[in-house]
Parts: sequence; C-alpha cells; structure tokens
Amino acid sequence: MYKQISLLALLAQITSQEPIVQLPNGQILGREDITSEGVQYYAFEKIPFAAPPVGDLRFKSPQPPENWDGVLNTTTLDVMCIQIGGSGPVPGVSASEDCLYLNVFLPTISLNSSEPLAVMAYIFGGAYRVGTAAEYKADLFMNHGVILVAMNYRVGPFGFISTQDEVIPGNNGLKDQLLALQWINNNIALFGGDPNKVTIFGQSAGGGSCAYHLLNQNSLGLFQGAILESGTFLSPGMYQRDSRNIAFGVGAAIYPSFETNQDSEALLQLLLNSTADEIKAAVEQYSNKVSQPWEGFVDQGSMWAPVIEVKNPDAIVTRKMYGLLSAGNILPIPTMMGFTSEESLLGKDDPEMVKSVAISIDADLSVIVPNDMEIMDNEERGQEGTLIREIYTDGEPFEDHLGALIRYSSDNTLTRAMIKHAELFSSIAPTFFYQFSYDGIIGGIDAHYDGADNVGHTEELKYLFCGGSDCTDTTKYPEDDLLTRERLITIWTNFAKYQNPTPEPQSILQNVTWPQLKTDEGDFFYLDINSDLEVQNHPKQKYYEGWATLYGALDYTDFDTF
Repeated sequence: MYKQISLLALLAQITSQEPIVQLPNGQILGREDITSEGVQYYAFEKIPFAAPPVGDLRFKSPQPPENWDGVLNTTTLDVMCIQIGGSGPVPGVSASEDCLYLNVFLPTISLNSSEPLAVMAYIFGGAYRVGTAAEYKADLFMNHGVILVAMNYRVGPFGFISTQDEVIPGNNGLKDQLLALQWINNNIALFGGDPNKVTIFGQSAGGGSCAYHLLNQNSLGLFQGAILESGTFLSPGMYQRDSRNIAFGVGAAIYPSFETNQDSEALLQLLLNSTADEIKAAVEQYSNKVSQPWEGFVDQGSMWAPVIEVKNPDAIVTRKMYGLLSAGNILPIPTMMGFTSEESLLGKDDPEMVKSVAISIDADLSVIVPNDMEIMDNEERGQEGTLIREIYTDGEPFEDHLGALIRYSSDNTLTRAMIKHAELFSSIAPTFFYQFSYDGIIGGIDAHYDGADNVGHTEELKYLFCGGSDCTDTTKYPEDDLLTRERLITIWTNFAKYQNPTPEPQSILQNVTWPQLKTDEGDFFYLDINSDLEVQNHPKQKYYEGWATLYGALDYTDFDTF
C-alpha cells in the first residue's frame, strides 16, 4: 500500500512541464530529458543528502541535511568534492567542500508501472582522490527501465585522512556513501523506486567501496545486490595501512613541527584552520617527497584509501578484510564482479616510460613484493621478488618483456585480488564472475604490448555510461561496439532486476547461461565478454596459481589484502 501511495503522490506532483517531488526535507524541481531511443525520463540532479561537511564537520562523519523552504532547483549537478590531482577540470562543474549531493534519474514509465522499479546506486572510482557523479550519463540505463542514482562523496584527505585513533578515525568518504544509501532507502519510493530492490555498483575505487559496504553490518537492508567492477578491499590500492604517517606528513608540509609532534588533536586543529587550497598544496608537497618511479606499476596502497578504524559507532571496518571475508563475516548479498583483461594498460601508452620503469624494477626486485606478505628483510624481499618475476618472464628481465611487466602490474593491482575475493565469497552468496575482453573504440585505450592482453582499466565503464560522449551519436562507432554496449547494459540491468545477469535466454546475449561461481569442486567458471559471450574456466590461471603458491609458502597468514 505504501508503494502505491508513493507512486500516486509522485504522479500528482509531476506535470509535463515541471517535475516536482516532495521530500521530507522540502520540495525539489527536476527536468525532463529523452534518450537517443526516444525514452523519456526525469532527472533530479544535486539533491542534498547530507549537510555541507564544512567548518567543524570537516573530517567528521556526514550529518543529515537541513530542511529548506520553497522549491529547490535540482536540474544540474554543478559541484564536485575537492579533487587531489586528476586529469583536469570537468566542464561546468566546480570543486567545493560543500559537495554532498546525489542525482536520481527515472524513466517516466515508472509513473504508469504497477510495480516500483529496480534501483541502481552508482559509486564512482578515481583512486579515492578524484571523481564526481556529474560525469556519469543515465541514458542507457533509462532505456532498460531502472532508476539510476549517482552520488558524490569526499575524496583525498577530506574523505580519507586518518590518524588511526578516535580523533580522525577515517573513512569519511565511505560514510558519505553510506548516508547516501540510507537516503535512497528512505526516499526512493517517492520516485517510483523499490527500496527492497537496490543494487550498488561501482568501478575501481567505487567497486572497492561497494565491497567495504558488504563488510559493514550497518549496511544490512540498504541493498540487495552488488556489482564490483575492478575493485575489492583485497586490492593493495584500496587499503592504506600507513595512514597516520601520511596524515602527519601532510601536517608537516603545512607546519614543520609536525615532523616530530604526534599529537592528533593538534593536527586536527591545524587542518581545520587551514584552507582547502593549503591542504591541497601540502598534499602535493608530501606526495612529491615520497613518490617512487615505479608508482602506477606496483601498488602498495593508494595514499588516500580506506583504513581499518579504531572501534567507534560510525566505523565501517575495524578488522582485517581478508580475515573477515575468509571467515564469512560479510553480508551474503548476490554479487557480480570481474575485471578487464589487462587492467594495467591504463596510462601505459608510452613504451619508453614503461621500459624505464622496467629497468628500475629489474635493479631492485624487492619493490614488487606486496607489503601484505609482511616480508621485512631486504634480502628476503629481493629473493621473493625474483620468484614473482619468474611467474611472468621465466627469470628474464622485465626490460626485455614489457608485456610481462604489464601483466604483473595488472595482477598486482587488481586481478589477483578479484579472483581471491570471488573464490572466498562464492561459498557465501550467489556470485557471478566476468572478464571484459572486448577491444573496441568506445573503450578508449589504444596501448598494446606483446605478451599482454588488450583491454585496460575503465574500458567497460565507457560502454555503460556512453564513454563521456553524446549518446545520441551512434555513427562514429562500429556495429560491434554498439552491440557490446547493448550487451553490457542488458547484463548489468538484468542483475539489478533479477539478481541474475542471464535469468532467461536472450538473443542479445546469444542465449548464454552464465553459471554461478562455485569453486569448491575445483572449477572457476566465468563469462568472457568479447565479440562473443563465452563461459570459460579459470581466468589468468598460470599467473594466479603462481601467486597462490607464493602466498601458500609464507609462514605469515594474517593478511589484510591479497
């Protein structure tokens, strides 16, 4: 009955000219739009889901928004959270600490539907230091009859600085996301959405964020499905074990006494009294001081990433992630997850740069040993690094096998961790695993190395969200690209609707049946998404088995990542 009342209330408020929705905090005005396939939809952009995290709220958990008078214009999201680095400005979007807003897109068919629509809540990636919901277009999702929600969250030090104590516990970016998910649970019925059919999904840091929410018991009931695209809390880059030293290193770049002063409260006051620009400049100064030539190839933890918190009422995670997952202490939510066929191709379009890094790594193989192995002795690390290189080159230098270095980098940053995550999780909840292997124009990466595959990090994302281009212009893409785009959006929305990516044979999906992952019988079946859709067994088998052998030989087993 409540769902019917919500739909009727929405219908009563929306006219063809001005879509207006009454929220508990006040009224909002959206806009009407249309996809290239002629599907009409409403867009509500820049809806406040939290109070501005400014002043004393900087570095604290987000708080609910205040009420407003009149009708709030929510037709354009023109703000993103303060960015740390990145590829450049987003047109029409400015950076601000007042940034906690979300977008809701709903096809107008929801107004005439007898049942509320499935909801997909997107969490963007960007190494936990850049990104905004404003970059993601809803058109393709609207064609498939789901509601799409995309949220901003704090990134960089504003979202992930931590003193690893109760002063600045950390993970505020994840807590922003959690509050947005609570907002969806409380309000999405007012837009014709089903709060009991919500799928969270994200790519890279967004996928890792989704994985962290699966660990958080406070997330129970907020979503019923999850899609992890090239992201897991087991990835070295999606966890920071040295956050306290980073926090004080940034503080020292502002005020040198913090090179020796380890007072967390004093650091907090310094940061609260600094401008956002001063903090950004300090981060850049500290980053330049600690940067290494192999960064981008060897991931030992992104500077700004989730942390294991001290116990507090708002904590997202307080114990090591690998142990929690292997013990089954994770929400048993149906999950689809996977990676691109060569994640590390992103940013590797200069062979001379890759060769230079290969030479530096060959000179000191200790740097390629994951820190989660807890090998502290330099000589032992060098020996382990030699064993790691043997997996990829049979002992020859990376300098002579640049494609092998790319493969190592892909496995070290994401692939190995994604396979292990799925392996452990598949006995807990329905799990579907994929590899995106289609090398098309929309993907946007044109780097190729002998001995490496061809599809890099972020490429599948371009097919889901129009690649940042005009969705109405289909003339510049080959038919196979457009077919792959339609296949991907069908798979993703199928999962949101049915918690199964192939609930029944569909010609667009070549009538394939994608089996659930069950590794207890020695198999690892996954869907390879290429020009054809094909169920295959054991992704990256040679390399993963090599890593599993090395991890299995360690005396240390209390891992945090993998």
